[in-house]
Amino acid sequence: MKINTRKAALLVIFEVESRKNLQLDAVMERYHQKLKNPKDRALFVELVHGVLRYKNLLDYYINFVAKKGVKDKKILNILRVATYELLFLDKIPNYATVNEACELAEVVNKSQKGFVNAVLRNIIRRKGEIEKALEKLRDVNPKDFLSIKLSYPKFLIEYLEKSYGLDKTIKILEFLNTKPLQSIKINTRKISREEFLKKLEDCGYEYELPELNEEIIYIVKGNIKDNKLYKEGYFYFQDLASSLIVKWNKDDFEKAGTILDLCAAPGGKTFNCAEVTKGVIVSCDVNKAKVDLLRENLLRLGFDNVIAAENDALILNEDFVEKFDIVIADLPCSGFGTIRKKPDIKWNKTKEDIENLHELQLKMLNNAAQYLKNGGIIFYSTCTLGYMENEDTVSRFLENHNDFNLISQNTIFPDEYKCDGFFIAKLKKEGKV
Repeated sequence: MKINTRKAALLVIFEVESRKNLQLDAVMERYHQKLKNPKDRALFVELVHGVLRYKNLLDYYINFVAKKGVKDKKILNILRVATYELLFLDKIPNYATVNEACELAEVVNKSQKGFVNAVLRNIIRRKGEIEKALEKLRDVNPKDFLSIKLSYPKFLIEYLEKSYGLDKTIKILEFLNTKPLQSIKINTRKISREEFLKKLEDCGYEYELPELNEEIIYIVKGNIKDNKLYKEGYFYFQDLASSLIVKWNKDDFEKAGTILDLCAAPGGKTFNCAEVTKGVIVSCDVNKAKVDLLRENLLRLGFDNVIAAENDALILNEDFVEKFDIVIADLPCSGFGTIRKKPDIKWNKTKEDIENLHELQLKMLNNAAQYLKNGGIIFYSTCTLGYMENEDTVSRFLENHNDFNLISQNTIFPDEYKCDGFFIAKLKKEGKV
């Protein structure tokens, strides 16, 4: 059977379930290239992200009518894709959804075609009954209700509740279920904001402008990476949240002579620094392929004040000791703040992962501390939410480093800022540069 939109979606979803911590974007890109029609590509992304975003809810509908459950994983994923269409994609007729699902079932497991047909027709017929049953659960077991309705693992709801309270957690999780717009940052070394907006309009793009950074733009419709504006280096992809490290501390970065971006890929914060500093930036990552891509983007964007290098943040680099005025330590984390863009994160992280990442962050920060000159600043950041990887990591670091002071720490709440969830702490090493 040749590849089509739904089969491509099924293959990606199955791969996500089979492998932990895979790069969802990279897997999707393989199939994205095989789908030539822009509408097929858009539906493919919608189906993959939709199923991963609402997996618990979809399973609730399926299991409500299939009382014994669905043991065949491939059949279950066919049902998930079809159920997502039935619940969320009004423009696709129900009969078309059922027919497509049955055709896929015939290829995957012919004996299950009738079962797939029966389950989906029951969901259509009993939709109102299923919705009422779910609402009844709200009063009986509120956490189970939220885990199904919003589709998050219960441990994550409880983890965030301990940090922010239940009401705030619900607002965060509801926002993280929304669909993100493409977020780009203007390269002010090459073009002014006014000139760039004019070029966007000339190309027919619709856009929105967030309040907190006038150089960030949200593209409402269209894949701007295919446009010549990207190839000419007028912008790079970056979320509003991560741009705020340099935006909110511009004076520090303008004055710095040497800056280390410890875990730089994909490079947004390095590029932010390159736009404002007169000093030199050393931009590192442990992954050679990511460093190579970073170099390609530096050439595309026209930055000549950055050295890209392979470096393992877990291993002390003697050549870096006391060499830098600023260290950006945007460290590996659970990534819960990026669930809008990477909904698979909901299902591939555990409480143990959070604890392990907390310890990893402390080891990397210990190295970062040694790379600073006296009077230097560490900007510690994560793209996650919850105290353990954020405030707790900072607290434990300060307990072990009494030569550092906490200047500020901020959580960028996604529901308030309408961007990724993010955390930024500013830590100063006592003494003069």
